[in-house]
This record gives sequence, structure tokens and C-alpha cells, in this order.
Amino acid sequence: MNAPDLFTSYWSNPALRKVDAVKVCISRGVPRWPLPFRYRRANLLAPSRETFALRSDEAFEREYLRGLDEAGAEKIAAILARIGNEEGGGPLVLLCWEKPGQVCHRRMFADWWTERNGQEVPELQRGCDQSRKRQEAQDMLF
Repeated sequence: MNAPDLFTSYWSNPALRKVDAVKVCISRGVPRWPLPFRYRRANLLAPSRETFALRSDEAFEREYLRGLDEAGAEKIAAILARIGNEEGGGPLVLLCWEKPGQVCHRRMFADWWTERNGQEVPELQRGCDQSRKRQEAQDMLF
């Protein structure tokens, strides 16, 4: 089963207001401020409580990726495809808290996903330097 086009972003990214994509929570918590959009949840992609409590970035990444491996790419693809299908079949934007450049599990997931499936998962940033194909796909979201 193929997953829809995937992007990642952070909860406070102002571009989320305009993007035509399904927003998907993959963080342990959600914002307490009013959001200008609806979102779905993919709890399997959020770090476990035990993983979240780890103090070193290396230990966190090792345990987070172990959890993804345990779940498996096929199961994760099925979850993402189901969310996409239930929401009309568009792209998904996977959301957590950290801003670009910070250590973040969404980018760990993106790299893991690309390694398993060959599907790139770019960070959603208006005007960022990406390949032409990815930029064209992202431009279609706005």
C-alpha cells in the first residue's frame, strides 16, 4: 500500500494556514492555542513516553527508530493511506513542535521513511531550496 505525498512541518508554521493538505499530528501533545485548521492524529509516529524521556539525542533517535522498525513501513503506510483516503486523497503534512534545524523526530521519521520506501518527505517551507519536482509539488499545495 502506498502512502500519499508526505511533508513535515511544525505546529506554529504560518504556511499551514494556506496549505491544501491534511495536517497530521505526530507529536505527543497538541497546541493549546486555537488552530486555523483541523488535524488528524497518527499516534504510532509520536515518540513513546519512555523514548521521549531519554536525555541524549542519540538514545532518543535509536529508540524512536527502533519503534518505527517494530511497527514496520507497511503498517505505517496503511495508517497514512487511510488518513489520506478518509480526507479526500491529498498530501499529508506531519506535525510536531521543533522548528527546522532543531533535533526532531519528524525528520528522523522522514529519513527512515525515505530509506524504507524511496519516498522523499520534504520539510514544508515556502520558498525553500528544493529540487524542481519537489518544489512544483509543494507549490501545488499553496
